[in-house]
Amino acid sequence: MPTRIIVADDHAMFREMLKIALPRDGDLEVVGEAGDGIEVVTIAERIAPDVILLDYKMPHVKSFAWLVGQILAHSPHTKLIVLSGFASPEIATIAAQGGARGYVLKATRLAAVADAVRSVAKGGVWIDPGLPRRIFEIFQRHACASSGQQDGLRGLTRREREVLAQVAKGISNPDIARQLSVSQQTVKTHLTRIFAKLEVRNRLGAALAFYGKEASVSDDG
Repeated sequence: MPTRIIVADDHAMFREMLKIALPRDGDLEVVGEAGDGIEVVTIAERIAPDVILLDYKMPHVKSFAWLVGQILAHSPHTKLIVLSGFASPEIATIAAQGGARGYVLKATRLAAVADAVRSVAKGGVWIDPGLPRRIFEIFQRHACASSGQQDGLRGLTRREREVLAQVAKGISNPDIARQLSVSQQTVKTHLTRIFAKLEVRNRLGAALAFYGKEASVSDDG
């Protein structure tokens, strides 16, 4: 079965080029395209693709981290590859922290884009050969952090998982407290423990960990 791809970029000609080039070998299929951040979230929710090729700078987006969080909230098993015209460690760090599994320069060969999709779809990390080794190391480091988060998720208590599930839906602390019939201070205490176990700094990091690894967590505890 072909790997299902969404191409998200604000340049129609670039999207059209990838739509024509990627399916040539028969193992890749472009099932959707988006020209702005709102559109890619909507299409990702409807199609749930295997991989999204995502332009780093999309219109109607608060930040790249916000966009990634929205995509994974609606299509948690989709893997992301960031597209950029720049070889930037800063972009690499933000993209990797957000959950991207690959970094492709727009000037790269089309065959290399296809290779990136295949690698990331299989669970790997793919970095454009034209990028400095430092950027590869950034992605590798965050991939290892994701493995640590999987262990952290397994270590959550049942109540902590309930709190995390509500956080991942964007529900506020007061509303979580009401739904679980606990105090807001208790919710904050749970969040402090959750952040420590998942090795994240904030609610977005916790939500990304939840959506990225939810399926592998057992119901024990």
